[in-house]
Order: sequence, then C-alpha cells, then structure tokens
Amino acid sequence: MKNLYLLFFLLTALVPTTWAQRPSVRADSLQRLLTASRPDTNRVEYLIQLAWDRTDDNPLAAIRYGRRSLRLARQLHFATGECRSLLMLGWAFMRAGNYPTAVQTQLQARRLAERVGFAGGIIHADNAVGYAYAEQGNYPLALRYYLRAVAQARHQRNYILMTPILGNIGQAYLMAGQTDSARYYTLEGYKYDVRFRDRHSEIGDLSLLGDVEARRGNPAAARAYYQRSIGRARGMPVSYALCRSYLGLARASGPPDQALRYGQLALRASHEGGYAKGVFEASGYLARLYAARGNPTMAYRLLAAAVATRDSLFSQVKMAQLQALAFSEQMRQQELAERQLRASSAHRQRLLLAALGLVAVVAVFAYLLLNRRRLRREVEFAQERQQLERLRVQGILEAEEAERRRIGGDLHDGVGQLLTAAKLNLHALDEDLCRQNRSQHILLHNALDVVNESFREVRSISHNLMPTALMKQGLAQAVRDFLGKVPPDGRLITSLDVTGLDENDRMEPLIENMLFRVIQELVQNVLKHAQATELTLGIVRHADELTVLVADNGVGFDPAALGDEAGIGLKNLESRMAYLGGRVYFDAMPGRGTTVTLGLPLRAVRAAR
Repeated sequence: MKNLYLLFFLLTALVPTTWAQRPSVRADSLQRLLTASRPDTNRVEYLIQLAWDRTDDNPLAAIRYGRRSLRLARQLHFATGECRSLLMLGWAFMRAGNYPTAVQTQLQARRLAERVGFAGGIIHADNAVGYAYAEQGNYPLALRYYLRAVAQARHQRNYILMTPILGNIGQAYLMAGQTDSARYYTLEGYKYDVRFRDRHSEIGDLSLLGDVEARRGNPAAARAYYQRSIGRARGMPVSYALCRSYLGLARASGPPDQALRYGQLALRASHEGGYAKGVFEASGYLARLYAARGNPTMAYRLLAAAVATRDSLFSQVKMAQLQALAFSEQMRQQELAERQLRASSAHRQRLLLAALGLVAVVAVFAYLLLNRRRLRREVEFAQERQQLERLRVQGILEAEEAERRRIGGDLHDGVGQLLTAAKLNLHALDEDLCRQNRSQHILLHNALDVVNESFREVRSISHNLMPTALMKQGLAQAVRDFLGKVPPDGRLITSLDVTGLDENDRMEPLIENMLFRVIQELVQNVLKHAQATELTLGIVRHADELTVLVADNGVGFDPAALGDEAGIGLKNLESRMAYLGGRVYFDAMPGRGTTVTLGLPLRAVRAAR
C-alpha cells in the first residue's frame, strides 16, 4: 500500500502544470470583485491582492496581474498603489526564479517609496531584496538589506512588518554557518510571532529553529521544534514550512522507516501546497533513501519526478524571463516617456525663467537709471553730513582746549597774582605781629600757610589746563613733566619710554593736546582705581602709526561687564581717538592688571587736519 500511495504522488508530480495553475477560493472571490469593479483605486487593490494570492502557486499569473495593477495605478497617479504593485511584481519575479529582475523591481519600488514617504514600502523592499540575494547564496549582502529593514521597522515602531524579517535574518545566518546568530534572531522573531499572533511566521520560525538545533548537534531539540511547527501548521497553507519540518524530522530520525515516512509526508505537503521546490527536494531525498534500501525502481521514479519538477521550474523561469523582458521594455518606454516629459517641462521652465530673468534685468536697469541721481545725492548729502560732523567735533574740541587755556591763563594771571599780593601783605603783617602779639602771630601764620597751599593748587591747575611743556616742547616732554608730578608717596613706581618722537618732529597742536588729555585720563584712572604699585607708559612712533601703551599691575577689571555703565572718562577717550581715526584696545581681567593700547594711524591724522 505504501508503494501504491507513493506512486500516486509520483504520477501527479510528473505533471506539475496541472496543480500549479489551481487558484484558491480567495482568488475566485477576488476575481469576481475585479470583474464588477470600475477602473479606480479599488481595482488596483483587487489586482494587487490577486497577484499576491497567485504568487506561490502561479508566479506567471501573478506577474500578469501585477503588470495590470501597475499600469492602472500610473494612469490614476496612485503613487502608493504603484509602489505596492512594484513590490508584488518583485516577489512574483523572485518566485519565478528571475532574481535580477526581482532585485531591480524592488529597488525601483524602494526609490518610489522614499519619494512619496511610504515607510512600509521601504521596509518591504529591503526585506525582499535581502530575500532575493539569500536565494542566490549571497548571504552577506542579504543580511545587509535584512538588517536595514529591521532598523527601519524599529524606527517606525512597525513591529508587524519586523516580525517575519527576523526569521529571514536567522535563515541567512544559518546558511552562512553562524548558528549562534541564527538562533538569536530566530528566537527573537518567534517571540514577536507569538506576541502579534503571526501564525504563518511562527510556523516558519519553529521549523527554522529545528534546522538551527540540528546544525548545532541537538537532534532532540530539533525534533521538538519540527513537531511544534507541524502541529501549528494544521489547516494552514504553509507547504514551505511543512516540507522543511518533515525533511528535518526525516534527517533527524534514527530508523530508516521513520525517515522514509517523514520524507513521504514532506513530498505530500509540497504537492498539496503547490510547492514545486519542495517536491524537487523531497523527491531527491526519497530517491536517495530507496537507492540505499536497494529499491532502484522507486528511486528511478522519484528521480524522474524530481527531473520533471525541475523541468517545470526551468520552463517557469523561462516564461518569467519573457515576462521580465516585456516588463523591462514597458518600464523603459515608461522611463523614456517620463524623461521626455521632464525634458519638455524643463525646457518650458528654462524659457519661462529666461523671460522672467529678462524682465527682471530690464526692471533692475530701469530702477538703477531712475535712482542713480537720487543715490548720488544721498551719497553727497552723507558726505556733507560727515564733513559737518567732523567740523562740529573739531570746533568743540578746539573750543574746549581754548577754554582750558583761557581758564588756565585767568587762574595764573588773575587769581595767581591776587594770591601773590595777599601773600606779600600777610608776610608784612606777620613781621609786625611777631613783635607785638604772639597768639595773633600764630593765627596769621596759619592763614599764610593756607594762602601758600592755595597758590600752589592754583598754579598746578593752571599748568594742567595749559601745560607749558606741551606748547613749547611737544607731547613727549609734556608727558614726562606730568608723570614727574605724580605724588611721590613711595607706593607707585612710574616709568616712561619714548621712541621716535622728539621736539623737532611735532604733530599738529590740536592732535598733541588730544593725545595728552587721553594719556592724562588713563594715568588718573590708574591713580584712582587700579591700586597699582607699577605704572609703565610707552610712546612709539613708526613711519605711519603712533602707538601709546599704558600698563599697570593693579586690580584690573572686566571691560565686557561695564556695558552702558562705562565711565565718562573711558567714553571720552574713545570718542577722542575715534575722531583722530584711531582705536583704543583694553586688555584687562580682574586680578591681572590692565593694559591700554592706543593706535593712531598718522595718515588718518594728516587727513583730519
């Protein structure tokens, strides 16, 4: 009976085109919906579903449906439907054995999915490309696409799509000989199968775990996984997983009778599910068993069935290649049409841009012509305003300096003379009182001391307002005299270094006065605020620049922290240097002392005259 039963399956396997074309009940239902539908997006969906349904049992029919859905989706400008049609066509070409066209189609689907933002399409495409490379034995490249698909699915939190991909990764690692990685990813996939109730993927992962344990040398664990896979597969159209599980049990079984029985079950499951590749593998396995048992007749019949299945697969591949050629030509024509459309659109856009550019140039030219005179007047007005502002500032500074000299002269010639006369009269009175009244003499002597102190203060103020050395001997000597009058209390040590500046090389009096006032202000700031013990002042004249350096070792300050609250003195010296065309540089930090550098371009000074 066993031989008769097996012979029945062999005879049916010799004519695989009979059962390979059998549509499912679901396909019949979809076909009726398709007939009653209008040429809209619903028809695209029906065609895609029909193609998916026929992918395993009749890939050529699936390709035909896929091409129809793709053509209609493009006519309707239904981008998501076009992407899903390409994904389905890729799987159909893969099932038909045309892997190059399958990879090309899936990559095209991925590019479209990226363009329209279809994240699920990107994941599907990467998984399918990885599967195609795995089927061709290129496991490193397959893993690259699988892992990219998983990363994208995790990023999108699309665990439903990620679930079957983990099993594909495990299969690729197993075929590459990395059983530990294969077991890790397959177990992870199995956990997601159970969590999201993906029974198809669960059955496949259980069968794959059996293959992993068999490869790891654990036949008992392998048999347990195979049995669980077969138990979960009852009533499910999963001929691929059943064939693999039964063949795994056959290889893991000890007695030859058990191996023969499981091999026959694998052949039966492949035949009932229309899994031609499984028929080929199971027939070859059974042929080897019968040859080993000394039954060449059965072995020959099984080999004949395997050859017939191989020829059927080869014929299917040839037909798929013809379909692929037609599909490629269709895609090429579509690409040429799109390229021509893009070229025509680009040409029109260039003409439009050229016209707009010409109009813009004319408008700009007209605008420039109309506004040239206005802009020229505005420039002239701005220059006049700058000149007037410079003259105003110069007048203010000259008036300020003249007022200083007037006040200094008045103090020296007026108040100074009066104090001198008062001093002489008090001296005379002091001599008279010295002989007459001792107590009054003391009071008068005190008054005389106050007059002497007032006389010295007035003389100092007069000299500061109108330094004689500055007018007669120039900036360098005036600075020396000024530093010489710093109170010699032994706390502050001053030093002056002048280079390239002498009495015969004078600048304009207004410039020297302004620089002297700036240096005065900086030294006064050191005396008032720095708490320094050393003050260094340097004046260096170069061919085209005058540099003044004032440095102290005092408490320092933070220039950025001053902001709008900076002292009037600092603002004054900045405005004076700006008028001369120079700059002020502060190098200061709390606790480190202060260095102030004045830079005055001499060409700017000449221009300011």
